[in-house]
Amino acid sequence: MVTGAFLLVLTAACGTGGRRDTYARAGDAQRTCCEHLAGDARSSCLADVVKVEDAAVATTRANQSTYACVVEHFQCDPNTGRPTQPSAQAQLDCIEDLP
Repeated sequence: MVTGAFLLVLTAACGTGGRRDTYARAGDAQRTCCEHLAGDARSSCLADVVKVEDAAVATTRANQSTYACVVEHFQCDPNTGRPTQPSAQAQLDCIEDLP
């Protein structure tokens, strides 16, 4: 499943940061998508948004580039709270094309 593989890529590439930080913007997009759901589905979706304790991880050039792909291509499926399959594929394709 593309979404599962994509989440593994995200797990290796994330950190924390501010508004200009693509990691923060990507996380915001994912959390906003989860907000379409209710109850346990919403809670589960929010819990699946990748978080890393080390803020320095997010500031690396490679990680910022990775999350720029997420921000650019993320499209929410409000029925699942996850990216659409074409969106997840576009994110993965973008990441694979990074130098």
